[in-house]
Amino acid sequence: MATENHTRRAVLAALGALGLGAAGTLLFRQPASLDTALDTLAALPDTDPMPAVFVGHGTPFGALAPNVWNAQWAQLPATLPRPRAILMVSAHWLTEGASLVTSAAAPPMNYDVRGFPSELYEYRYTAPGDPRVAREVATALQGHTPVYGDAEWGFDHGTWLVLKYMYPRADIPVLQLSIDYTRPPAFHYELAKRLRGLRSKGILVLGSGNVVHNLGERGGTGVEEHPRDWAIEFDQRMTAAIMGGDHAPVLDFQTLGALAINAHPTYDHFLPLLYTLGLAGPEAEVRTFCEGFQWPGISMRGFVLA
Repeated sequence: MATENHTRRAVLAALGALGLGAAGTLLFRQPASLDTALDTLAALPDTDPMPAVFVGHGTPFGALAPNVWNAQWAQLPATLPRPRAILMVSAHWLTEGASLVTSAAAPPMNYDVRGFPSELYEYRYTAPGDPRVAREVATALQGHTPVYGDAEWGFDHGTWLVLKYMYPRADIPVLQLSIDYTRPPAFHYELAKRLRGLRSKGILVLGSGNVVHNLGERGGTGVEEHPRDWAIEFDQRMTAAIMGGDHAPVLDFQTLGALAINAHPTYDHFLPLLYTLGLAGPEAEVRTFCEGFQWPGISMRGFVLA
């Protein structure tokens, strides 16, 4: 079986004290044959389309104690159909030159932050993976980008921080799809369109990032920090466009110049939102939740598009 090496991209230095693990290399395996994957996807019964969801995950302090944000995450599943599996697109799995999808039957935990109390590193989210769904994802993306199964990556904090509250029983299979950070924003929106068929197979695709994410604006461990004016403006502009079904300003956010740079010194946390929008399309009905800011430069806003 052919293999290929790519470099995993660490979240950039601006993430500072939240520190992700150092960059390294992974061995990527080709997915199962196209015919096999198509047969697997076809064998799953159709469902009503699942919504596409974006969650603003904020800082890992939310894993240590209940707060206003994770209380709303806990209430969200009652408003959604129960998924057959969950595909997470997390801001904390960035790759170069290819997309990866977790293929392990029992994904490990990734404690991709440092400097937190020991109890954070003792937490385990024990949801199973689903290699079958991993093959479906790989199949959907073939021809648009190189995609490989990866059995080494586990659940990073963009995933387990949110699912700890949304699905605390950890009884739904969970996979992650990496983000190729070498690609422009519009690429990710178009890539997500190829995943739309998963929604009719009972698979919840959940983007985890933040509408505004500037960790240079430090806050405490609490919530409802007073946001910067530019953070409010960027959050409101993006929200107005999304609620109005106009995705072009969101895709073109970099044309906002200094406003965009302040909101996203690196835009890794913005890209999961583009996957959510691409999955749902501009015609989707939209509702928002978790309005407000955790730190002065972190919007916790989330969206459900159905």
